[in-house]
Amino acid sequence: PWFTNGIMLLILINVVLLGVEVDMAAGLGMQDVPGWLSVANAAFVAIFLLELLLRYAAVGWSGFWCGEDSSWNIFDFIVIAVSVIDVCLDYVAVILSSSVNTGQLRLVRSIRLARALRGIRIVWLFEYVGALRTLALSIVSTSGSLFWTIVILVILVYSFGVVTTQLVIEHCRDLAVEALQDPNAIPECPESLSRYWASVGTSMLTLFASISGGLDWESAIQPLRMVSAGAVGLVLLYVTITVFAVLNVVIGVFCNTAIENAGADKELASIKQVYTKSNQVSTLKKIFYEIDTSGSDEVSIEDLEEAMRGGELKNFLESMGISTDDVWTLCILLDTDRSGTIDLEEFVTGCMQLHGPAKSMQLAQMRFENRASRRILKQLQQDVHIMKSLMNANTATEHF
Repeated sequence: PWFTNGIMLLILINVVLLGVEVDMAAGLGMQDVPGWLSVANAAFVAIFLLELLLRYAAVGWSGFWCGEDSSWNIFDFIVIAVSVIDVCLDYVAVILSSSVNTGQLRLVRSIRLARALRGIRIVWLFEYVGALRTLALSIVSTSGSLFWTIVILVILVYSFGVVTTQLVIEHCRDLAVEALQDPNAIPECPESLSRYWASVGTSMLTLFASISGGLDWESAIQPLRMVSAGAVGLVLLYVTITVFAVLNVVIGVFCNTAIENAGADKELASIKQVYTKSNQVSTLKKIFYEIDTSGSDEVSIEDLEEAMRGGELKNFLESMGISTDDVWTLCILLDTDRSGTIDLEEFVTGCMQLHGPAKSMQLAQMRFENRASRRILKQLQQDVHIMKSLMNANTATEHF
Protein backbone atom coordinates (compact mmCIF):
# COMPACT_ATOMS: atom_id res chain seq x y z
CA PRO A 1 0.00 0.00 0.00
CA TRP A 2 2.79 2.47 0.79
CA PHE A 3 4.18 2.09 -2.74
CA THR A 4 0.79 2.71 -4.34
CA ASN A 5 0.09 5.67 -2.05
CA GLY A 6 3.50 7.13 -2.85
CA ILE A 7 2.90 6.88 -6.60
CA MET A 8 -0.54 8.50 -6.25
CA LEU A 9 1.01 11.34 -4.24
CA LEU A 10 3.65 11.87 -6.94
CA ILE A 11 0.95 11.93 -9.63
CA LEU A 12 -0.91 14.64 -7.71
CA ILE A 13 2.27 16.70 -7.25
CA ASN A 14 3.11 16.29 -10.94
CA VAL A 15 -0.37 17.49 -11.95
CA VAL A 16 0.03 20.57 -9.72
CA LEU A 17 3.47 21.35 -11.22
CA LEU A 18 2.07 20.99 -14.73
CA GLY A 19 -0.50 23.64 -13.89
CA VAL A 20 2.20 25.90 -12.39
CA GLU A 21 4.38 25.49 -15.49
CA VAL A 22 1.53 26.32 -17.88
CA ASP A 23 0.57 29.36 -15.81
CA MET A 24 4.14 30.67 -15.67
CA ALA A 25 4.79 29.99 -19.36
CA ALA A 26 1.77 32.12 -20.30
CA GLY A 27 3.72 35.31 -19.54
CA LEU A 28 7.23 34.21 -20.54
CA GLY A 29 9.09 33.31 -23.67
CA MET A 30 9.92 29.72 -24.41
CA GLN A 31 13.56 30.18 -23.35
CA ASP A 32 12.65 32.25 -20.25
CA VAL A 33 10.76 29.47 -18.45
CA PRO A 34 12.62 28.56 -15.20
CA GLY A 35 14.97 25.63 -15.65
CA TRP A 36 13.94 23.93 -12.43
CA LEU A 37 10.58 23.12 -14.01
CA SER A 38 12.32 21.11 -16.75
CA VAL A 39 14.45 19.35 -14.13
CA ALA A 40 11.37 18.52 -12.06
CA ASN A 41 9.58 17.28 -15.18
CA ALA A 42 12.50 14.99 -16.06
CA ALA A 43 12.64 13.69 -12.47
CA PHE A 44 8.95 12.82 -12.48
CA VAL A 45 9.27 11.08 -15.84
CA ALA A 46 12.23 9.05 -14.54
CA ILE A 47 10.29 8.02 -11.42
CA PHE A 48 7.22 7.02 -13.43
CA LEU A 49 9.39 5.10 -15.89
CA LEU A 50 11.06 3.24 -13.01
CA GLU A 51 7.63 2.46 -11.52
CA LEU A 52 6.44 1.09 -14.86
CA LEU A 53 9.54 -1.12 -15.18
CA LEU A 54 9.10 -2.43 -11.62
CA ARG A 55 5.48 -3.24 -12.36
CA TYR A 56 6.52 -5.07 -15.53
CA ALA A 57 9.16 -7.04 -13.63
CA ALA A 58 6.67 -7.99 -10.93
CA VAL A 59 3.89 -9.37 -13.16
CA GLY A 60 5.87 -10.45 -16.24
CA TRP A 61 5.10 -9.99 -19.93
CA SER A 62 1.77 -11.83 -19.99
CA GLY A 63 0.55 -10.29 -16.74
CA PHE A 64 1.49 -6.80 -17.89
CA TRP A 65 -0.07 -6.91 -21.36
CA CYS A 66 -2.84 -9.49 -20.86
CA GLY A 67 -3.51 -9.52 -17.13
CA GLU A 68 -6.34 -8.15 -15.06
CA ASP A 69 -4.91 -4.60 -15.08
CA SER A 70 -3.71 -4.70 -18.70
CA SER A 71 -5.82 -1.68 -19.71
CA TRP A 72 -4.23 0.48 -16.99
CA ASN A 73 -0.78 -0.82 -17.92
CA ILE A 74 -1.22 -0.01 -21.62
CA PHE A 75 -2.54 3.43 -20.75
CA ASP A 76 0.45 4.12 -18.46
CA PHE A 77 2.87 2.79 -21.08
CA ILE A 78 1.54 5.18 -23.75
CA VAL A 79 1.57 8.19 -21.43
CA ILE A 80 5.06 7.50 -20.10
CA ALA A 81 6.44 6.74 -23.59
CA VAL A 82 5.15 10.09 -24.86
CA SER A 83 6.61 11.77 -21.74
CA VAL A 84 10.04 10.24 -22.38
CA ILE A 85 9.97 11.49 -25.98
CA ASP A 86 8.92 14.92 -24.70
CA VAL A 87 11.84 15.09 -22.24
CA CYS A 88 14.35 13.98 -24.90
CA LEU A 89 13.12 16.54 -27.43
CA ASP A 90 13.10 19.20 -24.74
CA TYR A 91 16.79 18.71 -24.01
CA VAL A 92 17.64 18.46 -27.72
CA ALA A 93 15.87 21.77 -28.30
CA VAL A 94 17.87 23.38 -25.48
CA ILE A 95 21.18 22.09 -26.85
CA LEU A 96 20.42 23.08 -30.45
CA SER A 97 18.42 26.23 -29.64
CA SER A 98 20.64 28.43 -31.83
CA SER A 99 20.30 26.30 -34.96
CA VAL A 100 16.65 25.20 -34.67
CA ASN A 101 14.31 26.82 -37.20
CA THR A 102 10.71 27.90 -36.64
CA GLY A 103 9.17 24.70 -37.99
CA GLN A 104 11.27 22.52 -35.71
CA LEU A 105 10.39 24.69 -32.70
CA ARG A 106 6.73 24.32 -33.60
CA LEU A 107 7.18 20.53 -33.62
CA VAL A 108 8.85 20.63 -30.20
CA ARG A 109 5.99 22.75 -28.81
CA SER A 110 3.44 20.34 -30.28
CA ILE A 111 5.18 17.40 -28.61
CA ARG A 112 5.29 19.37 -25.38
CA LEU A 113 1.51 19.64 -25.44
CA ALA A 114 1.48 15.87 -24.93
CA ARG A 115 2.96 16.55 -21.48
CA ALA A 116 -0.56 17.33 -20.33
CA LEU A 117 -1.41 13.66 -20.92
CA ARG A 118 0.33 12.85 -17.65
CA GLY A 119 -2.40 14.79 -15.91
CA ILE A 120 -4.87 12.18 -17.14
CA ARG A 121 -3.03 9.63 -14.98
CA ILE A 122 -4.88 11.13 -12.05
CA VAL A 123 -7.77 8.83 -13.01
CA TRP A 124 -5.51 6.12 -11.53
CA LEU A 125 -6.92 7.27 -8.20
CA PHE A 126 -10.29 5.81 -9.18
CA GLU A 127 -8.81 2.31 -8.96
CA TYR A 128 -7.67 2.67 -5.34
CA VAL A 129 -9.88 5.33 -3.73
CA GLY A 130 -13.26 3.78 -2.98
CA ALA A 131 -15.24 7.05 -2.93
CA LEU A 132 -13.88 8.19 -6.31
CA ARG A 133 -14.42 4.72 -7.75
CA THR A 134 -18.05 4.73 -6.62
CA LEU A 135 -18.69 8.15 -8.15
CA ALA A 136 -16.98 7.25 -11.43
CA LEU A 137 -18.87 3.96 -11.66
CA SER A 138 -22.15 5.72 -10.93
CA ILE A 139 -21.52 8.30 -13.66
CA VAL A 140 -20.58 5.66 -16.22
CA SER A 141 -23.52 3.44 -15.29
CA THR A 142 -26.01 6.26 -15.90
CA SER A 143 -24.76 6.95 -19.44
CA GLY A 144 -27.55 4.83 -20.93
CA SER A 145 -30.20 6.71 -18.97
CA LEU A 146 -28.53 9.98 -19.95
CA PHE A 147 -28.83 9.10 -23.65
CA TRP A 148 -32.57 8.41 -23.43
CA THR A 149 -33.04 11.52 -21.30
CA ILE A 150 -31.45 13.57 -24.06
CA VAL A 151 -33.76 11.87 -26.60
CA ILE A 152 -36.86 12.79 -24.55
CA LEU A 153 -35.69 16.37 -24.09
CA VAL A 154 -34.91 16.74 -27.80
CA ILE A 155 -38.39 15.49 -28.69
CA LEU A 156 -40.04 17.88 -26.23
CA VAL A 157 -37.88 20.86 -27.17
CA TYR A 158 -38.37 20.25 -30.88
CA SER A 159 -42.13 19.75 -30.63
CA PHE A 160 -42.76 22.85 -28.51
CA GLY A 161 -40.18 24.82 -30.50
CA VAL A 162 -41.90 24.11 -33.81
CA VAL A 163 -45.37 25.07 -32.54
CA THR A 164 -44.14 28.22 -30.76
CA THR A 165 -42.12 29.33 -33.78
CA GLN A 166 -45.14 28.77 -36.01
CA LEU A 167 -47.27 31.02 -33.79
CA VAL A 168 -44.59 33.73 -33.74
CA ILE A 169 -44.03 33.64 -37.51
CA GLU A 170 -47.76 33.89 -38.21
CA HIS A 171 -47.97 36.88 -35.87
CA CYS A 172 -45.01 38.55 -37.57
CA ARG A 173 -46.52 37.81 -41.01
CA ASP A 174 -49.74 39.51 -39.97
CA LEU A 175 -47.78 42.56 -38.83
CA ALA A 176 -45.87 42.71 -42.14
CA VAL A 177 -49.04 42.31 -44.24
CA GLU A 178 -50.78 45.01 -42.24
CA ALA A 179 -47.82 47.38 -42.51
CA LEU A 180 -47.09 46.86 -46.24
CA GLN A 181 -50.60 46.04 -47.39
CA ASP A 182 -49.07 43.12 -49.27
CA PRO A 183 -50.52 39.62 -48.74
CA ASN A 184 -47.19 38.16 -49.82
CA ALA A 185 -45.10 40.21 -47.41
CA ILE A 186 -42.11 38.53 -45.78
CA PRO A 187 -42.52 38.17 -42.00
CA GLU A 188 -40.35 40.60 -40.04
CA CYS A 189 -40.37 40.13 -36.28
CA PRO A 190 -39.55 42.80 -33.71
CA GLU A 191 -36.15 42.65 -32.04
CA SER A 192 -37.55 41.15 -28.84
CA LEU A 193 -39.23 38.28 -30.72
CA SER A 194 -36.43 37.58 -33.21
CA ARG A 195 -33.94 37.34 -30.36
CA TYR A 196 -35.64 34.30 -28.84
CA TRP A 197 -38.18 32.94 -31.36
CA ALA A 198 -37.01 33.85 -34.89
CA SER A 199 -36.50 30.24 -36.07
CA VAL A 200 -36.97 26.67 -34.94
CA GLY A 201 -33.31 26.41 -33.92
CA THR A 202 -33.43 29.66 -31.95
CA SER A 203 -36.67 28.59 -30.25
CA MET A 204 -35.19 25.20 -29.32
CA LEU A 205 -32.14 26.91 -27.83
CA THR A 206 -34.41 29.28 -25.87
CA LEU A 207 -36.54 26.44 -24.54
CA PHE A 208 -33.50 24.39 -23.49
CA ALA A 209 -31.80 27.38 -21.85
CA SER A 210 -34.98 28.18 -19.92
CA ILE A 211 -34.85 24.86 -18.04
CA SER A 212 -31.07 24.48 -17.71
CA GLY A 213 -30.25 27.78 -16.00
CA GLY A 214 -28.85 29.52 -19.09
CA LEU A 215 -31.84 31.84 -19.41
CA ASP A 216 -34.64 33.12 -17.21
CA TRP A 217 -37.77 31.71 -18.81
CA GLU A 218 -39.75 34.78 -17.79
CA SER A 219 -37.53 36.89 -20.04
CA ALA A 220 -38.30 34.54 -22.93
CA ILE A 221 -42.05 34.70 -22.26
CA GLN A 222 -42.31 38.50 -22.14
CA PRO A 223 -42.07 38.98 -25.97
CA LEU A 224 -44.71 36.26 -26.47
CA ARG A 225 -47.30 38.39 -24.68
CA MET A 226 -47.69 40.44 -27.84
CA VAL A 227 -48.22 37.25 -29.89
CA SER A 228 -51.02 35.49 -28.05
CA ALA A 229 -52.00 33.98 -24.75
CA GLY A 230 -51.74 30.58 -26.39
CA ALA A 231 -48.03 31.05 -27.06
CA VAL A 232 -47.44 32.06 -23.44
CA GLY A 233 -49.47 29.09 -22.18
CA LEU A 234 -47.58 26.76 -24.49
CA VAL A 235 -44.22 27.76 -23.03
CA LEU A 236 -45.60 27.55 -19.50
CA LEU A 237 -46.86 24.05 -20.24
CA TYR A 238 -43.43 23.09 -21.57
CA VAL A 239 -41.68 24.39 -18.45
CA THR A 240 -44.16 22.58 -16.20
CA ILE A 241 -43.75 19.24 -18.00
CA THR A 242 -39.96 19.33 -18.17
CA VAL A 243 -39.20 20.72 -14.71
CA PHE A 244 -41.86 19.02 -12.58
CA ALA A 245 -42.22 15.74 -14.50
CA VAL A 246 -39.38 14.82 -16.82
CA LEU A 247 -36.40 16.14 -14.85
CA ASN A 248 -37.64 14.82 -11.49
CA VAL A 249 -38.28 11.36 -12.93
CA VAL A 250 -34.90 11.42 -14.64
CA ILE A 251 -33.13 12.34 -11.39
CA GLY A 252 -34.87 9.45 -9.65
CA VAL A 253 -33.85 7.03 -12.40
CA PHE A 254 -30.26 8.29 -12.27
CA CYS A 255 -30.05 7.87 -8.50
CA ASN A 256 -31.57 4.39 -8.59
CA THR A 257 -29.25 3.26 -11.41
CA ALA A 258 -26.20 4.69 -9.65
CA ILE A 259 -27.07 2.95 -6.37
CA GLU A 260 -27.70 -0.39 -8.08
CA ASN A 261 -24.45 -0.31 -10.05
CA ALA A 262 -22.41 0.84 -7.07
CA GLY A 263 -23.77 -2.12 -5.11
CA ALA A 264 -22.97 -4.46 -8.01
CA ASP A 265 -19.26 -3.61 -7.90
CA LYS A 266 -18.01 -6.86 -6.35
CA GLU A 267 -14.49 -5.62 -5.70
CA LEU A 268 -15.69 -2.50 -3.93
CA ALA A 269 -18.23 -4.52 -1.94
CA SER A 270 -15.49 -6.97 -0.95
CA ILE A 271 -13.24 -4.12 0.23
CA LYS A 272 -16.08 -2.66 2.33
CA GLN A 273 -16.88 -6.08 3.78
CA VAL A 274 -13.25 -6.70 4.76
CA TYR A 275 -13.05 -3.23 6.32
CA THR A 276 -16.28 -3.75 8.27
CA LYS A 277 -15.16 -7.19 9.47
CA SER A 278 -11.80 -5.84 10.59
CA ASN A 279 -13.50 -3.09 12.61
CA GLN A 280 -15.86 -5.60 14.23
CA VAL A 281 -13.00 -7.93 15.18
CA SER A 282 -11.04 -5.03 16.68
CA THR A 283 -14.06 -3.90 18.70
CA LEU A 284 -14.73 -7.45 19.96
CA LYS A 285 -11.12 -7.80 21.08
CA LYS A 286 -11.31 -4.47 22.89
CA ILE A 287 -14.52 -5.48 24.67
CA PHE A 288 -13.07 -8.88 25.62
CA TYR A 289 -10.01 -7.30 27.25
CA GLU A 290 -12.29 -4.89 29.14
CA ILE A 291 -14.31 -7.88 30.45
CA ASP A 292 -11.15 -9.84 31.33
CA THR A 293 -10.14 -7.72 34.28
CA SER A 294 -7.94 -10.50 35.71
CA GLY A 295 -5.77 -10.72 32.59
CA SER A 296 -6.16 -14.51 32.29
CA ASP A 297 -7.32 -14.35 28.64
CA GLU A 298 -10.48 -16.18 29.72
CA VAL A 299 -13.89 -14.99 30.85
CA SER A 300 -16.64 -16.87 32.65
CA ILE A 301 -20.38 -16.83 32.17
CA GLU A 302 -20.71 -14.59 35.22
CA ASP A 303 -18.28 -12.09 33.67
CA LEU A 304 -20.34 -11.98 30.48
CA GLU A 305 -23.58 -11.52 32.42
CA GLU A 306 -22.05 -8.63 34.34
CA ALA A 307 -20.75 -7.09 31.08
CA MET A 308 -24.22 -7.41 29.55
CA ARG A 309 -25.64 -5.35 32.39
CA GLY A 310 -23.07 -2.65 31.61
CA GLY A 311 -24.70 -2.01 28.24
CA GLU A 312 -21.72 -1.57 25.89
CA LEU A 313 -21.34 -5.28 25.03
CA LYS A 314 -25.11 -5.75 24.77
CA ASN A 315 -25.53 -2.78 22.42
CA PHE A 316 -22.66 -3.87 20.19
CA LEU A 317 -23.89 -7.47 19.94
CA GLU A 318 -27.40 -6.25 19.17
CA SER A 319 -25.96 -4.05 16.39
CA MET A 320 -24.34 -7.18 14.94
CA GLY A 321 -27.69 -8.96 14.93
CA ILE A 322 -26.84 -11.24 17.88
CA SER A 323 -29.66 -11.69 20.40
CA THR A 324 -28.66 -11.07 24.02
CA ASP A 325 -31.97 -12.09 25.62
CA ASP A 326 -30.61 -15.48 26.72
CA VAL A 327 -27.06 -14.98 27.98
CA TRP A 328 -26.73 -18.60 29.09
CA THR A 329 -27.47 -19.98 25.64
CA LEU A 330 -25.12 -17.42 24.08
CA CYS A 331 -22.31 -18.52 26.40
CA ILE A 332 -22.92 -22.20 25.56
CA LEU A 333 -22.65 -21.37 21.85
CA LEU A 334 -19.44 -19.41 22.38
CA ASP A 335 -17.81 -22.07 24.62
CA THR A 336 -16.91 -24.51 21.85
CA ASP A 337 -14.47 -26.61 23.94
CA ARG A 338 -16.99 -26.95 26.84
CA SER A 339 -14.42 -25.82 29.37
CA GLY A 340 -16.80 -23.53 31.22
CA THR A 341 -14.80 -20.45 30.24
CA ILE A 342 -14.47 -18.51 26.98
CA ASP A 343 -11.07 -17.46 25.64
CA LEU A 344 -10.36 -14.65 23.16
CA GLU A 345 -10.45 -16.83 20.05
CA GLU A 346 -13.74 -18.47 21.04
CA PHE A 347 -15.29 -15.10 21.85
CA VAL A 348 -14.28 -13.37 18.58
CA THR A 349 -14.86 -16.38 16.30
CA GLY A 350 -18.20 -17.24 17.91
CA CYS A 351 -19.53 -13.68 17.70
CA MET A 352 -18.46 -13.36 14.05
CA GLN A 353 -20.19 -16.66 13.22
CA LEU A 354 -23.38 -15.58 14.99
CA HIS A 355 -23.25 -12.18 13.29
CA GLY A 356 -26.26 -11.44 11.08
CA PRO A 357 -28.78 -13.88 9.62
CA ALA A 358 -27.96 -17.49 8.83
CA LYS A 359 -25.93 -17.92 5.65
CA SER A 360 -26.66 -20.46 2.93
CA MET A 361 -23.53 -22.44 3.86
CA GLN A 362 -24.64 -22.69 7.47
CA LEU A 363 -28.14 -23.80 6.45
CA ALA A 364 -26.70 -26.41 4.08
CA GLN A 365 -24.47 -27.70 6.88
CA MET A 366 -27.47 -27.98 9.21
CA ARG A 367 -29.45 -29.90 6.56
CA PHE A 368 -26.52 -32.25 6.03
CA GLU A 369 -26.15 -32.88 9.77
CA ASN A 370 -29.91 -33.42 10.14
CA ARG A 371 -29.92 -35.98 7.32
CA ALA A 372 -26.94 -37.75 8.88
CA SER A 373 -28.66 -37.75 12.28
CA ARG A 374 -31.86 -39.16 10.77
CA ARG A 375 -29.91 -41.97 9.08
CA ILE A 376 -28.18 -42.83 12.36
CA LEU A 377 -31.47 -42.78 14.29
CA LYS A 378 -33.14 -44.91 11.64
CA GLN A 379 -30.30 -47.43 11.77
CA LEU A 380 -30.41 -47.39 15.57
CA GLN A 381 -34.17 -47.99 15.47
CA GLN A 382 -33.68 -50.97 13.16
CA ASP A 383 -30.95 -52.37 15.42
CA VAL A 384 -33.15 -51.96 18.48
CA HIS A 385 -36.01 -53.70 16.66
CA ILE A 386 -33.73 -56.59 15.68
CA MET A 387 -32.40 -56.89 19.23
CA LYS A 388 -35.93 -56.81 20.59
CA SER A 389 -36.96 -59.59 18.18
CA LEU A 390 -33.94 -61.69 19.19
CA MET A 391 -34.63 -61.17 22.87
CA ASN A 392 -38.26 -62.15 22.42
CA ALA A 393 -37.18 -65.27 20.51
CA ASN A 394 -34.68 -66.24 23.24
CA THR A 395 -37.28 -65.66 25.93
CA ALA A 396 -39.77 -67.85 24.09
CA THR A 397 -37.18 -70.60 23.63
CA GLU A 398 -36.23 -70.59 27.30
CA HIS A 399 -39.86 -70.61 28.28
CA PHE A 400 -40.46 -73.52 26.00
